[in-house]
Amino acid sequence: MALLNPKTTLFFAAFLPQFMRADVAPIVQSMLLGALFVAIAAVTDCAYALAAGYIAPRLNRIPNVRHLGRWFTAMIFIGLGILAALSSQRISKS
Repeated sequence: MALLNPKTTLFFAAFLPQFMRADVAPIVQSMLLGALFVAIAAVTDCAYALAAGYIAPRLNRIPNVRHLGRWFTAMIFIGLGILAALSSQRISKS
C-alpha cells in the first residue's frame, strides 16, 4: 500500500540519501535501506498487534471500560477542537 503512496516516495527521496555512500551503487543501497525499513516496520507492527491481543481480553473483563474509553476519546476530540479553535485566533494578519 505504501509503495504507491507519493508521500512515501518523497520521504525516501528526502531521507535516505543522507545514509548513502558515494562509492557504492545507489540502487543497491536504496534497496537495502528500503528492505531494512520494511523489516523494522513489520517487527513494530507485529509488536503492536501482539500487545493489543494481550491487553484486549483483560480490558474487556473490567466493568464499564467501554464507557470510560468512549468518554476519554470524546474528551480528547473536544480538547483538540478547542485547541484548534484557539490556535486560529492567535494568528495575526500582518
